[in-house]
Amino acid sequence: MKFHHDTRLVHGRPLRLRLRHSKRARRLHVQVSAREGVVVIIPRHATLADVDEVFNSEADWVARRVDHYDVWDGPRRRSWVTGSELTVLGRPLRIELMPLPAGRSRTRVEQVDGCLRFDLAPSRLLHPRPEIERWLRRFAGRHLRERTAALGEITGLVPRKVIVGERITRWGSCTSGGTISYCYRLVMAPAEVVDSVVVHELCHLAHGGHGPRFWNLLRELYPDYDRCNVWLREHGHELEI
Repeated sequence: MKFHHDTRLVHGRPLRLRLRHSKRARRLHVQVSAREGVVVIIPRHATLADVDEVFNSEADWVARRVDHYDVWDGPRRRSWVTGSELTVLGRPLRIELMPLPAGRSRTRVEQVDGCLRFDLAPSRLLHPRPEIERWLRRFAGRHLRERTAALGEITGLVPRKVIVGERITRWGSCTSGGTISYCYRLVMAPAEVVDSVVVHELCHLAHGGHGPRFWNLLRELYPDYDRCNVWLREHGHELEI
């Protein structure tokens, strides 16, 4: 996709957004998230006049979503300093940023008593986000694979492959070939919410769609699924680095 930045007035207020031109998209649509801000997907046949029409007709919906995520000026970006908190499995870890000894450049990370300490090269102390994200991705890879294996053994539903990476629109997915994919930021949610997503994807190994048999199986295997799903809908936008 190719994209460029633009601005539109929504209810008289300027809104920063990105326009992405896509050859694969079938329709023009607007996506709003804390991580991406406002993104307009523009298919081959659409024009900028079509974009204006969407913002005119969907102004109320756009304004509500933008207010919800607070992204009028673009994506939210957290500042990471000593004392910031990174939520992992629903529990806050206090971030400590320390300089590495002279002559050393390799990042060191230690987790002790509710604290996550990063020893960083001086050039990274002012911009620690990539190191914090790298640690969370590694943690997510281990945790989500372990929980998938453990819950797969309990349920008898075992995927062929597990992938943990970045996803924008979904926390998890399952292909017809038996590959389950997760968004690494899912591990910021409480442990029971994480497990609910794992069981959801495992159930797709038995039933590909979201028909009655799928939901019956999911609620049988994970009775608290609905409560966890409500939590994820209400707080998912907070799971950002």
